[in-house]
Amino acid sequence: KNMLFEGTTFQQICQGIIKHLPDKVYVSFDIDGLHPSLCPNTGTPVPGGLQYEEAMYLIKLLVINGKTIIGFDLCEVNGEHEWDGNVGARVLYKLANLMGWSNSVKSVV
Repeated sequence: KNMLFEGTTFQQICQGIIKHLPDKVYVSFDIDGLHPSLCPNTGTPVPGGLQYEEAMYLIKLLVINGKTIIGFDLCEVNGEHEWDGNVGARVLYKLANLMGWSNSVKSVV
């Protein structure tokens, strides 16, 4: 977050992360990485996490930058609470779609 406070854009931060990744990426998404207001019942809520849109933007940029998502998982979702389950389901939906897109882009090119 310090980089954001000092004027670096979120896109620049994401590009800096992505350039160090291999062409094939496995995404392990820990719901604890999101802001605790999104999943307050997770096992380890920590202040200052990513917003949902920020996390999805980063993963979408993976695909835009030519990375192939070869698999993914989602952990730490507390399914006993409807709100947390809803957020977890949305994350899974987006991950599945972005993985499919990342694999279809390669077959079209």
